Amino acid sequence: MPRDPRLYMTFPNDIHRHPKITRLAPEVRWAFIEMNGEARIADNDGIFPAEDAEFTWGRSTLDALVASHPSRPLVVRVDDTYVIRDYAEHQETRAAREERRKRNAENGAKGGRPKKNPGVTESVSSGLPDLTQRQANETHTKAESESESEDFYSPSKSQSRSNRASVSTDPIEVPEMTRRLAAQKGITSLRVLVDAIHSHTSCRVTAAQAFQLAVDLLDKAKTYPDAPQRYVVSCVKRNPAEIEKTLYEQIGVAS
Repeated sequence: MPRDPRLYMTFPNDIHRHPKITRLAPEVRWAFIEMNGEARIADNDGIFPAEDAEFTWGRSTLDALVASHPSRPLVVRVDDTYVIRDYAEHQETRAAREERRKRNAENGAKGGRPKKNPGVTESVSSGLPDLTQRQANETHTKAESESESEDFYSPSKSQSRSNRASVSTDPIEVPEMTRRLAAQKGITSLRVLVDAIHSHTSCRVTAAQAFQLAVDLLDKAKTYPDAPQRYVVSCVKRNPAEIEKTLYEQIGVAS
């Protein structure tokens, strides 16, 4: 079957249940979906000139999106633009795509993706999924490899519908060096990984601890995954007990 050449947006299954969304009128909700689609098509990283945005969706609709939360709205007004808040956390940006293309070109010139470090065991335990190259590619079939995200709408299992808006969108502290090292490993959002660990295990981790876990899982894969973040999140979802053991025993997360 030929590869689908279209661009994609990423939204969680329960977007319709998020309080920021449920409080909005149906036409305002749809405008937010349209804005994400237009951002992907225009490749503008979620930034729209105010004149164009108001012509397309109307001032009242945009005002409703800007007022969707007191401190963490879906859309913010910045000078003469409207900006989809945290766009880079949920959709693939131009810079991320160019970095991936550059990396793929460099790997292609070297004869393919780099092999794992020699002498490293293949998995944390027999329970963790060791993706073959074919399996890794299957998780990466969308043409632009949309961001491997569980999105800011996705709550942890312990969060009620009433507190999702404030808890799941709270920023986390990510040291610049950690962010750079994560990007080199193909981890596009430590926020997403921290949320996934919280959602599927009893552990609360820092960005640095989430990065340590990602490195551990990636180094122990049979072949380096084509979509590193998706692979790590998959490991967390499929093997929460093993992930907890690794966090407690190898990374030093407090129980």
